Amino acid sequence: MGRVGGYGYPVIDADGHGGEPAKWRSRIPDANKTQMIEYIRSMKATYTNLPGGGMHISDANPREQQMSDDELDFEPEMRLGMSEPAARLEDMDLEGIDVTVMFPPGSGEEWALGDAKFAAQLCRTLNDARAEYAAFAPDRLKLVAKLPMMEPTAAAEELERCVTEHGFVGMVTAQHILDRNLDHPSFDVVWSVAERLNVPVCVHGGGQAPGQVPVAIDRFETRLEKHAITHPFGAMLALTSFTVGGVMARFPGLRIALLEAGAGWLPFWLERLDEHWELMPEQAPQIDAPPSSYFLGRGYLSCEPEEKSVPIVSAALGDEIICYASDYCHWDCAFPNSVKILADREDITDAQKRAIFAGNAAKLYNLPVP
Repeated sequence: MGRVGGYGYPVIDADGHGGEPAKWRSRIPDANKTQMIEYIRSMKATYTNLPGGGMHISDANPREQQMSDDELDFEPEMRLGMSEPAARLEDMDLEGIDVTVMFPPGSGEEWALGDAKFAAQLCRTLNDARAEYAAFAPDRLKLVAKLPMMEPTAAAEELERCVTEHGFVGMVTAQHILDRNLDHPSFDVVWSVAERLNVPVCVHGGGQAPGQVPVAIDRFETRLEKHAITHPFGAMLALTSFTVGGVMARFPGLRIALLEAGAGWLPFWLERLDEHWELMPEQAPQIDAPPSSYFLGRGYLSCEPEEKSVPIVSAALGDEIICYASDYCHWDCAFPNSVKILADREDITDAQKRAIFAGNAAKLYNLPVP
C-alpha cells in the first residue's frame, strides 16, 4: 500500500471527504447550468459561519478560507488532496491511512431545488467526477454514492450504476429525506438494491442542507448549536427508523453505518429504544424483537479519535461497532494526527484498536484488511 507511519496498525478510514476534481460542478450539462447556479447560491446562503468556510485550517494546513466567488463553484480553497488524488495519497501516507472511503458533499443533492430530474443529474455528475478521481488508485481510494433520494426509483438505479460500473462500496443518505423518515416504504427499493449488491447504507448528516425539513435545529441560530445538534439527533432519528421502523427486519442482509455523530450516544439510545419496545411492542408492528437486536451485528458508527466514550461503548456493546474516521479534510478534523491520537491512547486495548482502525470498517464495506 505504500503507507508511511501507520503506527503499527492497518488502517481503513471509514469516513473521509473529498474526491471531487476541481470545478466539477461545471461538468453539469448545459441544460442544467442555470439550475446549478441557483443551487450553488442556496448553498452559499446556507453554510455561513463555519470555521474555515467548512474546510480544515490549522498551522499544518494554512490557507485562505473564503467561499469561491465563481457562480459555478462553492468550496473555499481546500487542501490539494481533496481534489487531486496524488496529493491525497501523500496525505494518507502522512496520516497513516492505507485505504480511505470517501464521502461526497452533504449539501442536499438528494433533493436539489425540489426538482427530481435536476437532483438525479446533479448526483450523476458528482458520482462520475468522483469515479474519475478514485480511478487513480482504486485499491486505496474508495467511494460511496450520492443518490437523488427524493425519487427513490431513480436513487436505486443510480446506486446500481455506481456499484456495477464504478465499483463504489456503499451509498450515503441524509438522516431523513425532507418530510419522510428513512423507514418510509418508498425507500425500500433503495434498501433492496443495497442489500442485493452487498453494500452498506451510510447515514451522514444532511440535517442542515438547503431545502431540508429541519429537525431540532430550527430552534437555534448559531452554527455551533446547529452543527452540534444535527448529527447526533439525526443519527438517533435514523437508527429509530432502521430498527423500530422495520427496515433492518425487512432487509436482514442490510448493513448500516451512522457516521460523524460520535459514539457515546449509542448505548443510551439502544437501551431506551429497547425499554420502550418492551413496554409498548404493539406500537412497533414491523419488528418482533428488541430494536438493539437488529442493529447489533449489522450496525456501525464512527468515533472521534480523542472521544472519551470509546471504551465505554465497547464495554457496553462489544468491540465490533466503532470505526476510525479521519473526517479529512473538514474544519473539525484532526489532520494530520487522527491516527496517531487514537493509536497512542492507553484506555483502548490493542485488539480494540485493530478492530477500530480496520477490522470493523472491513466488515462494513466488505473490504479486505490491508
